[in-house]
Amino acid sequence: MTIQEAKSENRILGGGDFFLIAAVIAWGVNFPIAKFTLSYMEPVVFSATRYLAASLLLFIILLVRREAISIKKREVGLLVIIGFFGITLFQGGWAYGLNFTSASKASILITTSPIFGALLSAIMGNRPSLMSWCGIIIAFLGVVIIINNSLTEIVIDHGSMLGDLLIVGASLMWAIYTFISAPIVSRRGPLLVTAWAMLFGAVILSLAGHQGLIDQDWSGITSTGWLAWAVTSVFGAALAFVWYCAGIVRLGITRGMVYSFFIPVVAILTSVLFFGETLSLVQICGAVVILFGVILTRAG
Repeated sequence: MTIQEAKSENRILGGGDFFLIAAVIAWGVNFPIAKFTLSYMEPVVFSATRYLAASLLLFIILLVRREAISIKKREVGLLVIIGFFGITLFQGGWAYGLNFTSASKASILITTSPIFGALLSAIMGNRPSLMSWCGIIIAFLGVVIIINNSLTEIVIDHGSMLGDLLIVGASLMWAIYTFISAPIVSRRGPLLVTAWAMLFGAVILSLAGHQGLIDQDWSGITSTGWLAWAVTSVFGAALAFVWYCAGIVRLGITRGMVYSFFIPVVAILTSVLFFGETLSLVQICGAVVILFGVILTRAG
């Protein structure tokens, strides 16, 4: 694509806004649709098959764009580690957590990833500002409010709490993935790194959950179930990433990252309107507290 063509495309697409809106919608609706798919598949089966398919699609996109798909031997180990954190642990934890909690709460709790990123940055010697520390504390207060679902007493719902904590743990895994993948992404590009990381992570998941793949009642999955799986695989796992990268390239990281705040909004609206989920007033307040904390952390 020439510079002139890129400028023309930017004018047509609103400078990358179109791509980011598409990514936000895909990721937002992915939460309730994935929750629905988990009624047909075990979490490990869902995540393993989904990311095997998504990695294949990304490799096809690279080939169509005539971009290299080969990697160096010394890069294999790092990509396996990236896949382990970004797919095996993050997606595995996300799927298991979503199986125990609501899609609405999961979409809110997953936004704590920048908070863990700030903490990891502090551990590595980059001390957050006072504003960032205030944001971290406020965001985690919001997490407690959502999980507890009460402002006046401690309420323990072991089933839902397990799912909530798994989602928060997955958010930590995503922050770790972001840190360890950054150097190779800057050298080889996000699509290539993600394609290989997805493949390696999905293979590890398949090996770890091979019994689940064997025991899965494949004939019991309805056409609606397969359609939901396909939507989460193609749009939620693969194309949303491509669209997100295209938007970030056009708008820049700072402006582009703002769109991530709309993912829970899309997820909650979809969950409430089409899947009958509800959020209490306390949990809505907790969501506002988390988002405010994340904004403070990033601003600091």
